[in-house]
Amino acid sequence: MVKFCPKCGARAIPGARFCRSCGARLEKENQEERVESEPEVNVQESKKTEFKSKPKSAPVKVELTEKEEESLLILSKIIPLQKKIEELKKDKDGLEIKFRVEEEITEKDYNVELKKINTEISKMDKEIEEKRKVMATVSLLNLVEEVLEMRERQEKLEEIFKEGRIQESTYDRLKREYKEKEEETESKVDAEETKLKQYRDNLVYEKEQVAIQKEEFFARHQVGEFTEAEYRAKVKELDARNIDDLIAAVDEIISRMSRV
Repeated sequence: MVKFCPKCGARAIPGARFCRSCGARLEKENQEERVESEPEVNVQESKKTEFKSKPKSAPVKVELTEKEEESLLILSKIIPLQKKIEELKKDKDGLEIKFRVEEEITEKDYNVELKKINTEISKMDKEIEEKRKVMATVSLLNLVEEVLEMRERQEKLEEIFKEGRIQESTYDRLKREYKEKEEETESKVDAEETKLKQYRDNLVYEKEQVAIQKEEFFARHQVGEFTEAEYRAKVKELDARNIDDLIAAVDEIISRMSRV
């Protein structure tokens, strides 16, 4: 809005088109003045108001049997042992290099360290075997092993055929049988993998809900609704589900799928 006449400098009447003093035409309100007169709007705040995040909906419910979940929990205990064994085997390789190539250690020290590593590996192998004995069948793992077995049989069949130890008719018949079994099992693997991935989504969603529930319990405790003992008991009950261990086991099984 023009406040003063550009010609004589007299104060202008709000809304007037001509100066009341000299009659000069007053300039129209320009774009900058309109922008200054308009209230500022925080675009980000506007978007936040308009697009409020919706609560995440629950994924398709997939349930495993109690025995299957127990097996997953056992597997979650086996996984770190297997990884530790792999690390120890690398230590053995490093020890071998130090002794035979770099000659940094004596034969006596080498044998002492080697014995220590082998003893630890043997101990963990035994622990894994004991856990596997009480571990119920995990169908997907069995299917994976079955596919790999069919492939291994086909490779061996190829070898003995090339060596001339079997006739072509026998080779063709067995090759077809193993290949059909492999393809049939692979289709089952795909179905089981889909189911397991959906189950994992359930676990992730459940974990998020547990975090929300824990926060609520904490708030109720802080305002005096729950005693310290009641609060701790409720949190312990939530943690008893071992969701992180279940997720770790599922991830391990799915990672083994890469071999198929």
